[in-house]
Amino acid sequence: MKTLLCVIAAIALLTLPVMAEDVKVDFKGSRLAAGYMDNGSSTLPGNAGDGTFGVPDAKLRANAQFGEDTVAVFRLSFNNAAAPSAEYAFVKMSNLLKKLTKSDTVNPDIYVGKMKVNYGEETWTNNPIESASVTNSIGGLFGNDVGVEFRQNALPIELPLTLGYSVSLLNGGDGAAAGVVDDNNEKGYALKAMGTMKSMPLYFSLSQVDSGNILAGSTSGMGSFAGPGYVKGYQMDVRYDLLEGAQKFTPAKAPLFSDAKGVFRLAYGQGSKGTKNLISETTTMLLDGIYNVNKEWYVAFRYSSFENAAGNQSTRTSIGGGHRLSDNAILKLDYTTNTEEPTDTDNDSVSLLMTV
Repeated sequence: MKTLLCVIAAIALLTLPVMAEDVKVDFKGSRLAAGYMDNGSSTLPGNAGDGTFGVPDAKLRANAQFGEDTVAVFRLSFNNAAAPSAEYAFVKMSNLLKKLTKSDTVNPDIYVGKMKVNYGEETWTNNPIESASVTNSIGGLFGNDVGVEFRQNALPIELPLTLGYSVSLLNGGDGAAAGVVDDNNEKGYALKAMGTMKSMPLYFSLSQVDSGNILAGSTSGMGSFAGPGYVKGYQMDVRYDLLEGAQKFTPAKAPLFSDAKGVFRLAYGQGSKGTKNLISETTTMLLDGIYNVNKEWYVAFRYSSFENAAGNQSTRTSIGGGHRLSDNAILKLDYTTNTEEPTDTDNDSVSLLMTV
């Protein structure tokens, strides 16, 4: 804990000179989804079971720019129009190491605070606004945590592909009591390697996350696992874009907002959680795609599975599409089937949402 506090304090001191400059604020990254959902006799996150009108996702994000290379980000969640809760509160600094070392070979953006854990790819679009489908995959591991992250999307190295990386040092678990941020000296971490082929529109990433030891009464940042124990995961993601003419391959763009004719993705992951004497192991898979009929209409599908060590498997299949009313406003229709073993439940869903 002392090491992490010293790192944060040192980085904060280096940013003090820009605090006196003019501050520019925007709300890019804010979003809202509202409409009608019917999930049979069961419920899905953010919804209320049998047919209902609702607001399954609502975020207000503020970005305060301090100078050229420093931005503070805050995000509040108003899901289901409930009282807000803070999800993000971090500072992002660019070109700090470049200024200190006079070299851009190793020049990551540095994030400090509470942020999304950079694990896998769906974690960046696992919401009904940025995802082509309203529902997420059935086994996606995601979460927010407090710590420091070093992320460089492109190393200046001459190779047939562009390489990037992300290294995060995280609390791993939060105390259950209000205001308690961390409760032990063992930290978690997340690692990610990214590659983009230069000769074809192909992107891949390899991710690893380890929460470290989570004490009883605490919850993991990733996966919301209640301690005692740990959460670990490994995942491989592959993405291929179907381009036309002069279209440019930009894997940083969410598939829904890519200008490609089609985007196709595959993800495979393995995870474990629990204690040394009681471990729960899982395997997850995702296959999805989006096809842009034209600039206004698109169709999408997603198949995902989740299997535990006992061989019990759950699957989720989503088909749907949408109509782009503008660059940021989309009307979405989604039908999702869910199957569970050994006991299947009535939880298939139909959603018609307006997303902005």
